[in-house]
Amino acid sequence: MSGRPPIRHFAIVTFRKTDRFRFLSHLDINRAIDRAVRRAGLPVKYSEGYNPSARIGYTSALPVGGAGERELCQIELERPMGADEVHRAMAPQLPEKLGIVGVETISSEKRKHISGHTRAEYEIELRPAPETTMEDLRGAVGELLDAGSLEVVRETKSRVRKVDIRPGLHELSVLEPRTADAGPRLQMTLALQQDRLAKPSEVIECLERRLSSENGREVRLDVRVVTRLGLSS
Repeated sequence: MSGRPPIRHFAIVTFRKTDRFRFLSHLDINRAIDRAVRRAGLPVKYSEGYNPSARIGYTSALPVGGAGERELCQIELERPMGADEVHRAMAPQLPEKLGIVGVETISSEKRKHISGHTRAEYEIELRPAPETTMEDLRGAVGELLDAGSLEVVRETKSRVRKVDIRPGLHELSVLEPRTADAGPRLQMTLALQQDRLAKPSEVIECLERRLSSENGREVRLDVRVVTRLGLSS
């Protein structure tokens, strides 16, 4: 009798969460994907027990209001399927702005295929602010990248502590506005590991401090939308 684990079958679905759908919670997204899977008639595998649920897993959740261009979910199937077959079945069940970007299918003994990401790339679109120029932003970004440490206060239910996010800030740059009436954009790559975790809102906070120090007055950056462009290892 073989002691090897059984072969499992998975669909790795890449989807977007944009426009008004960025205001959905992670639970709302979970429900929408679950309903789409059932309407598509996919042979999804269910957990055992009194109240079985579809075996669908996700990468780190986006906050409410955060958009995502390449979010990932893993759907365990009862039998192998082709990626095109899964895509054709699921795509009509979801709206375009919460739509399927791509599908990969895997048969493996391994149970998790969307974990292990250590970095996330973000684009942050700011609203226009005449008092803060592109040169101001680029100068503040340069100072942050040159800094030895960037302390922020991180609050949880149990405690408040100071955290240095500089080790988790891998890349940061300023991009031109997409249109004449839009604001500048910030592109950043941040660490996801718990001991190096950095959040887009914390980078914005550090930029505001630098700009306020340079201008001799309080500066607040008006964020229009934060978009997670993708995850990487």
